[in-house]
Parts: sequence; structure tokens; C-alpha cells
Amino acid sequence: MNKDNLKNLNADKIKKMSLDELNSLSNDIRCFLIDNVSITGGHIGANLGVVELTIALHYVFESPKDKIIFDTGHQGYTHKILTGRADSLKTLNQPDGMSRFIARSESEHDIIDASHAGTSLSIASGIAFSNLRRDVNNFVVPVIGDGSLVEGLAFEGLNYISVHDLNLVIVLNDNGMAIAPNVGGIKKITSGHSYIEKCKSMFEGIGINYFSVKDGHDLEDLIDKYQQAKSLNSPAIVHVKTEKGKGLDYAAKHPYKMHFSMPFNPIDGTGASPTIAGKTYATVAAEILREKLEEDKDIYLITPATPYASSLDSLMQDYPDRVLDVGMAEQHAVVMACGMALSGLKPVVCFQTTFLQRAFDQLIHDLCYMNLNVTILGVRSGFAGLDSPTHHGIYDNSYLRSLPNMQIQYPVNSEDMKKILHERLHNPTGPMIILHPYENIPDNESNEFVDDNGGIRHVVDGKDGIIFCLGNQLNQAFELKELIYSNKSVDFSIACIRSLKPISVKRVIDLCSGKNRIITIEESTLPGGMGSAIIEILSDNNIYNNTIRIGIDDIFVPVGGKKELSDYCAIDPLSAYKIIIDRWKEL
Repeated sequence: MNKDNLKNLNADKIKKMSLDELNSLSNDIRCFLIDNVSITGGHIGANLGVVELTIALHYVFESPKDKIIFDTGHQGYTHKILTGRADSLKTLNQPDGMSRFIARSESEHDIIDASHAGTSLSIASGIAFSNLRRDVNNFVVPVIGDGSLVEGLAFEGLNYISVHDLNLVIVLNDNGMAIAPNVGGIKKITSGHSYIEKCKSMFEGIGINYFSVKDGHDLEDLIDKYQQAKSLNSPAIVHVKTEKGKGLDYAAKHPYKMHFSMPFNPIDGTGASPTIAGKTYATVAAEILREKLEEDKDIYLITPATPYASSLDSLMQDYPDRVLDVGMAEQHAVVMACGMALSGLKPVVCFQTTFLQRAFDQLIHDLCYMNLNVTILGVRSGFAGLDSPTHHGIYDNSYLRSLPNMQIQYPVNSEDMKKILHERLHNPTGPMIILHPYENIPDNESNEFVDDNGGIRHVVDGKDGIIFCLGNQLNQAFELKELIYSNKSVDFSIACIRSLKPISVKRVIDLCSGKNRIITIEESTLPGGMGSAIIEILSDNNIYNNTIRIGIDDIFVPVGGKKELSDYCAIDPLSAYKIIIDRWKEL
């Protein structure tokens, strides 16, 4: 492989290549992806499957005049290489490096900021409709794959697309997978010996021309079908069968076809893991869920296409009828759980909290309004690492606090996670979410407390003030306490809130009694967050202590690790200390 051949690629160079040269290019790109992503980590399996699909797109269409929209955005690495960004791939999974997804800031060829799924068909219909009304003859090409066609919004877009004669060509990347293997009716239609007839009937039945590419790694057939679809000047879909992880032997036996991985050995897969290794709150929760599945036959687990994030892999193998992956369908996951609860079961929905946002309407109108006994385990609360700015769970506290009947628990430590789950699943009452962070459990986690009455654990005493925090900032609260004491000889208590909603008004007032200075520190946005809850209690009870809230401003936060992003958001102990001594100059 000649890596120099991949630098500064563009559409003009690609369009001048022969079929043999294009096939050679696809091999070079596949090797280049494996070489680079095995070092950096990233969405390797998802991208190895779309190499030829993407080369053919840039051969047939005129990016960026024709708008190629990737859904989900983690399919876009070959697209980035073909638009002159091969040299930047080595910065993947680094702060300020190449995005794992599609980002408009990187290139004019990146049409949307795409890091979630299911949006492409609606966005594409909006752009194509604008082109129609403005007599612009360019094409819009949404590439929808990795299970995102089953998203509710994708169905809404699909339903509307044929209303107008739009220059729109949908590319369905069908690799049989979401992140985990596909499930449900769409899988039945798109697989089996007669899948072409079934799909043709479905898509043409709703007014969309249908083309099929049986081998999505056959460049000649891809180019031919794209050109046919393009010639119609009306909505068309090109259904492309691809192999996720193609070219990486280890991917064939991997449960997610190496959808995403940390850095790994490309020969034997050593180190391959879609999430951080070691003991996490998710692994602790999974241990308790295993016990509960054995004890109580009414407990069922639901996850929307990301079982690995909640450490459910082994549970799915051992309890296949009780641990349900419903596919990339977050709204359905919540409302199906509501149906289970109405029938007397004890559903537990395991979510990455960034994806839970998609089900906001269902949380309000189905779960909370009916006050149903559904438990949600919300992993990745707080900073979410290097995924995308949209993946951080820093808005959870604010929007969840606004929901009537919603109980919000935040474990103080791993033992607390066990205790909360044991108590909750014994007799669940009403909606509850148990939030937990995306990080390893520290070896020095606090286990001794002054007391924990009222869902707030008084961790350590101090006579001069009090610091309120949640579990994912407890260690930082200790560091802040030490900074203040060592520099100013002022001694703060620390209280870690376990029950954010309902929060004990009396307990907050009692803890603040005799403390003239109050600090709240949180790994979440300040508007409506934990600090706001404390301020509301004090204000409503005519308590006007000096209070400083440390948290994330009303912003979107870039990718990065916990330390880098804490520094960036000025919630690290040193930044918090500087804010405090600037505000309280008398300290």
C-alpha cells in the first residue's frame, strides 16, 4: 500500500480512475483504515464495510454540490479520506483531532454534524425540497445504515419523501447489523432469499424507486446502480448489501463485527473492546441485575442497540428471552417498558443517557404522566469521552428534574449502586432513573460517611462551609476541600447527593445550618442542575447564605477525557478554587 496515494484525494482524481484503479484504491483504503484505527481506536468495523460504497458515491456524484449525508456519521472515514483528509486520520480519538463522526467544521463535504442516527432522510428531504423550489438540479444522497433505518424519525422521513419529485437517492447500507445484530420486521424484509422482491414491494409501494446491489463491495455494480438511480430525477433507494468489518479477520467472530474499538492488535484482536476496560458502575450494575434475574421472574431488561455500554453482553447470552435488544429504537424502548409495567412486570431500560434524550416525549407523556414502575439505568452521565459533543450526558440532571414523578438517583459509590438497585427492584414504585458515569471506579472510593439520612450522604465534616456534589465529582470535592483548607485554613464539609429528585429539603437545610458559605460542584450544565436544586431550596426557605455554583456553562462541550474537559469547563479543583477565592476575597 502506498499511503502517499491517499493524500489529497479529490473527486476529479477519483472520476479519472479506471475500474481496476478504483478497486486498488479500495484495498489501499481498507489497509490504511486498519493500520490507523488499530492505533487510535475508532469505528473500524462500521467503516470497513462502506469503502467501495463510498468510492462509488464520489465517482458518480459531485460532492459538495451534491450533498452526501452520512447516517450514522460513524460511517464517514472513507469519505474523509476521499476528500483530502487521510493525513488527519492519525489524530482520531484525540482532543482537537479528527471527529469520529461527520463534522461541518472539518470540510465543505460534511453537510451536517452527524453523531446520532435516524436524521438523514428528514434532513435530506428538506435540502432536496429547497433545491426543487429554487430550481437547483443537484442531488441529495443520504447514506443510512448500521440499523438507523428503524429509527422512528427515519420512518417519518421515508413516509414523506415521495410526496415531491425530489432529486434524492437514498443509499441503504445493509450489513445486517445496528451495533449489535439487527432485530425486528425490517430485518425480515431485508434478508432471506426473496429480500429483493420484498424490499421492491415495500419501497415502490410507498413511491420510492428501488435498486439492489447484492455485493456491496462490487464497484462496477455500485456505480451502475447509482447512475441508474441518478437518471430518474425522482426519489430512489439503492439497497446495498455490505459486510461489516470486511478485511479484518477478527471482526468476523466479534459480536459487533468490531463496530467500535479501543486500540487493538489487527492480527488477533488483542485489546479489542468497544468500551473502557475494568470495573465500572455499569459492570457493578450488571452483577446485581444477574442476581435479580435469577431471583425475580418479573424482571426484564431492555436496551436500544447498545448492550455493551451497559455491560449486558453475558446477560443477553444467558437470558436471551429476558434481556431484549429492541434495535436502534429509543422511543420504542421506553414505551415498550411502559407496556410491561402496565402488565405487572418490572422492566429495566438500559440506556446511554445521550440516546435517552431521543425519548424525551415518551418520558413525559407515557412514563411520567402514567407514573409507571419503570427503572432506567442511565450510563455515561457526565463527560462521555472522545465520542462527540452530542454524546456527553451533561444535560441529564437539568431536563430530568423537570419531569413530574421522575425519581433521580445518583450512586455515591459502587456499594451504593448495589444498594439502590437491590432496594428498587424489590418493589419499584413510579419512574426512576439511576444515573452513573462513564469511567472506572476509583480504588480509593469513599465508603465511610458521617451519616446518610435523607438521600444525602454527609461524607466528611467541616465547620466553615459545605460542598454539595454528586457521585461523579466526589473525589474532586475532596481535592477542592483540601485546596481551600491548605491555602486558607477554612474547613468545608462535603455532602454527596444520592437522591437528586426527590431531594430532601429538610436535609439540605440542616446541613447548611451554621454554614455561611455553600459550594455546589457538578459535572453537568448549571441551568437547572444540582446547584440550582440547592439554590431553590435555600431561596424558598428564606436562607440567603453565600453560595457559589461550580458547573458547566450553557454550552456544548467538545470531545475529550474527564481531566481535559474538567479543565476546559473550569470545574476541576484548581479552577474551582480560583473562582471561589475571587468571589470570596475575605477567605
